[in-house]
Parts: sequence; structure tokens; C-alpha cells
Amino acid sequence: MSVSVDSLDGRLTIRLEVVPGDSVAQRVELAARCGFDGIAFPGRFRKEFGEETLALKSRLSLPVETVSLGFEGSLCSPDPQSRALCFRSLVELFDFTAALGAKSVNMPPILKQDGVARFPADAIAEQDQLLIDQLPALGDEAEKRGLQLLIEPVNQSESDYLNTVIHAAGICEKVNHPAIGLTPDFFHMQKEEADIPASLIRAGSAIRHIHTAEHNRVEPGPGTLDFKPGFKALKAMQYTGLVEVECRTLSGEAADVLPKSANYLREEWANA
Repeated sequence: MSVSVDSLDGRLTIRLEVVPGDSVAQRVELAARCGFDGIAFPGRFRKEFGEETLALKSRLSLPVETVSLGFEGSLCSPDPQSRALCFRSLVELFDFTAALGAKSVNMPPILKQDGVARFPADAIAEQDQLLIDQLPALGDEAEKRGLQLLIEPVNQSESDYLNTVIHAAGICEKVNHPAIGLTPDFFHMQKEEADIPASLIRAGSAIRHIHTAEHNRVEPGPGTLDFKPGFKALKAMQYTGLVEVECRTLSGEAADVLPKSANYLREEWANA
């Protein structure tokens, strides 16, 4: 089936844990009723949702499209044991992702909240090289399973390293692996990018997935973040991948605000 760049039909997803419900099936059904096309599985919640989602995957009303986080350690830690742990846990996460029928794993390289040993904030070249050295083998493991491994730049309050889309795109170019790409996130971009459309255009085909949330990290729509310029750039690049609502909380009752958010994103995309 061909995918149109002019609409988000079939491409709008939402994080599972954001949608309320007493079971995975209830959460997914509500997401479907609210106008979403797929689910993003939160890897950090595998203990809560993993077995249930696997057991129900063929009966869920929406497909699980991608997995975010859920690995241990960091590829960018100065501690070799942390790097080895991260490699092993990512490969195990690939197996889980493939079992779900999802297509990608999203990975911010190193987060302050995870408490792993970190380089000083100015040790950029060292961390770049660690990613460049390790990502090809992980790309091979992802490719064997029909997956993409996507690195996500996050803002400086959450990570000392890889804060911009252009930086992440440069890593992808140097790695040059078909299963390695990046996930720009509008919440992080509004904090770090001088020119969001220009950064997206510079990243080009390395972009495989998009995250959206408002300036205060609620669902897109009720805040001040202007998505149209970034959407216009993505459409000009013929981007036809997924657009995910990756908020941390909702601005109101889910049954009220989520349909509005889904409609808002579709309209913003169509009018960009």
C-alpha cells in the first residue's frame, strides 16, 4: 500500500502508557477510538505490559509499531562493563521488539536519570567514537530481525551528550548502516535547535521516526509549540514514516483530549 506524504493516514501512533486503561487491550482500544493508527511500546514498562502485550498482539485493535528505551547501561559510558551490558540488553530488546511485530527500537545514547557512569560534558569526540565503533554491529543485529535502531537526541537537562538533530545525523552518516537512523523529537528540538526545519532538512534520510509533544510535554494541541514549520520541512523531504505522540502526561481526560490531539496533528500536517 502506498503512503501519501500529504496526510498522516495510517501513520499516527501514541505511547501505550499515556493512554489509560485497566489492561493493555483497553488502552489500545481507547487509542484506536481516539483516532490513532498504532502503538509505541515503552520499554521501561516491560514488566508491567510486556507479557500481556505479547500474548494479545494478534488480537489488539492496533499494531505495536515501535519500542522506546528498555535497555541497561550505555554505549557511551566510559565504563566498558556498562557498554557491554548495553550491547547485550539491546540485542535482547531487539528480540522482544521483533516478537511484538514492531519495526524499530528508539535509543537516546545516554541519560542522566539512568545513573550510569558518564564522561565529562565536553568529551564529545570520545562518545562519538564509541557510537561509531559499536553501532555497525548493533545495526547488523537489528537488520537480522528486520528492525531499525534509531538514536534520539535529547535536551541538555536530560543528557550531557547528543543534544541536536544535526549531531545525531552526523553520527548516522559516519556509521552509514541501513538499519541505523535517528528520531527527532519536537519537544527536545524546541529547546536545542536554532532552526528546526533547517535541522530536519540537514538530517534528511537519516530520519526514520518522529516524536511529538507540546512545549510542556503534554499531548500536542493545547500549548504553544508550532509544528507546521517542521512538518512542512518533513513533507518537502517526502517523509512518510511514523509520527508519534510521545508526551509524558495529558492536559485533561484522555477521551476528551486525545481525539483533539490526533485531529490537530493531522490538520497541522495537512496544512503545512
